[in-house]
Amino acid sequence: MNVYLIKSVSLRILNEELKKIIKDKTNIIRVNMDEFSLEDLISECSYFSIDNEDKIVIANNFKVNKDTKGLEEYLKNPNKSTTLILVSENIDKRSSLYKFLNKNAKVIIIDEIKNMNNIISTYAKNKNIDIDYSAINKLLDHNLNNLDLALNEIDKISLTTNKITSEVVDKYSKKIITEENFDFSDAIVKKEYGKIEKYLDEFITLKQEISPFIGLLAGQFRLIYAVKALGATNKEIAELLNVHIYRVKLAKDNSILYTMSELEKILLDLCELDYNLKTSNIDKYILFKIFVINI
Repeated sequence: MNVYLIKSVSLRILNEELKKIIKDKTNIIRVNMDEFSLEDLISECSYFSIDNEDKIVIANNFKVNKDTKGLEEYLKNPNKSTTLILVSENIDKRSSLYKFLNKNAKVIIIDEIKNMNNIISTYAKNKNIDIDYSAINKLLDHNLNNLDLALNEIDKISLTTNKITSEVVDKYSKKIITEENFDFSDAIVKKEYGKIEKYLDEFITLKQEISPFIGLLAGQFRLIYAVKALGATNKEIAELLNVHIYRVKLAKDNSILYTMSELEKILLDLCELDYNLKTSNIDKYILFKIFVINI
């Protein structure tokens, strides 16, 4: 049976797994199950190509749960010329579909911290980089257990040294913004002024790094601006901007809070703040506070 179920904590690892499956095939159809029905997926898999060419159907955001009875029936007698790849973030291992796939298909699940440690260790070894266990844990901690960010940090550090220890991570890798900073950023975007005041005081008291936070804010507002400017469907925007459809949905929800001119001003103010932080003699937290208050 040419069926795969993949769950991965890493977009990079996911793409690597897809490349292994796809190989040199060119007839590839990608669908987003947030906007594609199960019936449509089954129909797509059942169709034969005009020239009888083998095809690969990749179903992103597939949910493995109890509401997939129709797919189970199809998989009992699938189209042999179709390879179906189910990419899922939500897997109910109690469901009959999962039990069926686990027995009859190839299931690839990379979603645990211990797996991330092994992935990082193997990645470093393949690049002739010596990295110890404590350094791996620190990289994951610095990057909120985001595997892709941790691998990017290894690439960056390896330009300086191929022996990565905990001390080397401390020296060359900065800890990215905390979960609280994400909450602070969301509060600013959503204009939740009560929360903004609370997070701002905490941010300044703890002497948090301003530059990474500006980058986070700028990224959110750029996406909101792009979504509002494009005015297309979530699926079209996600494909055009190469971002997850859920991020597009959140940006579209937040875009109603702003006019285009307001968003343009915020983005320009962020650029000006970044410039002033690098060139002005005024206390950086005063500059930051003025920006947040006036946003």
